[in-house]
Amino acid sequence: MLSGLRAIATLPFNGDTRRGPRHSYIVSQLLGSGCQPMVDRHGNVWVEKGSGKKTILVSSHMDVDPRVHHLHFKAYTEKNRRMVSGVLDNAVGCYLNLRLAASTPRNARVIHVFTASEEIERDNPRRFCRSAREVVRELRSCGLAPDFCAVIDVTFPRILDPKGRIDWNKRYGDIFDLSDTTHCYLDGYSRRKEKELALSLMKRSKDPRIGLRYLHGHDEAYIYGRLCHAFAFGPVVYGDFATHDQRMPLAHLETAMRFLRKSLGY
Repeated sequence: MLSGLRAIATLPFNGDTRRGPRHSYIVSQLLGSGCQPMVDRHGNVWVEKGSGKKTILVSSHMDVDPRVHHLHFKAYTEKNRRMVSGVLDNAVGCYLNLRLAASTPRNARVIHVFTASEEIERDNPRRFCRSAREVVRELRSCGLAPDFCAVIDVTFPRILDPKGRIDWNKRYGDIFDLSDTTHCYLDGYSRRKEKELALSLMKRSKDPRIGLRYLHGHDEAYIYGRLCHAFAFGPVVYGDFATHDQRMPLAHLETAMRFLRKSLGY
């Protein structure tokens, strides 16, 4: 687990130029696990596994926030917890997506996508999540609408504001609950039907360490929501995602993997 996560987390990828060694590493890992990846003209990596009446899209972005430099990775123990630190957004999502793609789902067709550009120009809605827009256009051109989409990405701990608002002018510790013990959150949904889907998956998992919340923003789940039911899911990571000091207990990653395998039929 640690070697695979370390390899991704220490390799950069620029979502603007769409260049960086993380891309070739992901392709090589997919080939090594028996997959047949396809790279489209935008640099997005696609893999299809399994068959069945249900089609599921699983997406994770490869690029790193352009404000973050000097990627590093550290594994250590803190208060008897195995921890990792470094630039985990979204090395963790790519790692989980790779692990899933190495298996074959039992009763569904699963399309795994590693998107090239999510982070660039958050304040410019025409450019933010560019790759998710490209994926939606490609699927529409094929006449394909998945039953639902799961966007795998790291997420924040509990938001302290009672209405769930994030004021980025405040200090990190005044925005998020650093004592939150939730392992993962399922969020990013925008409609009642998506919430119902999320609730059904949570009930199936029977894991009290996974939380459900309405944390909806202009991200990849929002873009995929134009095509099908979509939500974001991922382990809780502590620390500013615009810095290299991001920390996660390994137990969060393990909980996320179990939930995804059960929810997606692996």
